[in-house]
Amino acid sequence: MRLPGLGRWSRLLALAYGFALFVWLSVEDTASWPPVLFGLGLSSLIAILLTLDKIGGRWLAGRYVPVVGFLLGAVIGLGTSLAAAVLMFFKNARHAHLFPDYPAGMMLAVLERAPLWAVAGALAGLSIGLAWLTLRGVVDE
Repeated sequence: MRLPGLGRWSRLLALAYGFALFVWLSVEDTASWPPVLFGLGLSSLIAILLTLDKIGGRWLAGRYVPVVGFLLGAVIGLGTSLAAAVLMFFKNARHAHLFPDYPAGMMLAVLERAPLWAVAGALAGLSIGLAWLTLRGVVDE
């Protein structure tokens, strides 16, 4: 399998994410799911773009696809928790209310889920890698 390199799509995707994040940061919101979804998006964007920047354009043997999926999934899962807590903090700092949109307890609760989300991300990445191998019928290239 030949991994794609970075192209115009990656810049457009990063700009679209940044615009959506900018809009969300300006809206009054106290729900916990938007920062988690934006954290997932940020973590996924950083992990995938850095991976494609380092090994994009090279051949990857089929037997490594599940391993790469497992590792990328774990990094994305762990990064989701960290990015969500950071985004909650920045939203609190930007709005500067007497009572923050996201209290410290909520940010700590998101950080407590980091190990579980890393395991869930690793298993999701492994399953995507195995599904890709199954659908492509690739054992080794």
